[in-house]
Amino acid sequence: MSDSLGANPAEEPAVQSSRWQRIRHALVTPELIYGTIISSAVIAVADEDDDDFDVFVVTVVSMVVFWAAHVFATAVANHGLRNGRIIGMGQAFREGVHHSKGLLYASIIPLVFLILGATGLLDEDAAYFIALLAGTVLLGVLGWLAFADRGSRWPARLLGGLGTGLFGLVIIVFKTVLH
Repeated sequence: MSDSLGANPAEEPAVQSSRWQRIRHALVTPELIYGTIISSAVIAVADEDDDDFDVFVVTVVSMVVFWAAHVFATAVANHGLRNGRIIGMGQAFREGVHHSKGLLYASIIPLVFLILGATGLLDEDAAYFIALLAGTVLLGVLGWLAFADRGSRWPARLLGGLGTGLFGLVIIVFKTVLH
């Protein structure tokens, strides 16, 4: 049964998104989360003899390759007839680039620390460790924000952030071991 406005009372009411939530939803994508895990795993499997510049280059190249593969897969999958309309290869490619940008964004913070270590502005070992830790921290922050979106109080946000960060760390470790 519906109320006088025709809405179903069993359905949750629509919540107006804040400007911050709209920005978060535009930036925080599955590709950003997956890219964070990939870039952390690439950094983690770096050879102990490699300096931060070598790890930087390998991470950049790896992330560009993963990004290009994701753009290609998205473009091919979306090309053709979709929901009754034809999607040309150009449009499918543009959508793939837009859809996949999180894979590149994910590595920015760790790469900054690696280049600081490579240039001597930070100790190389410290820069490497911070670059590796950055992915786990980012995943924790994303967990916090997801719980904040739901209106959770700070203890639930903290537990959600810790859980997300720890789960991300476990995934990074598994990805590292399997590589």
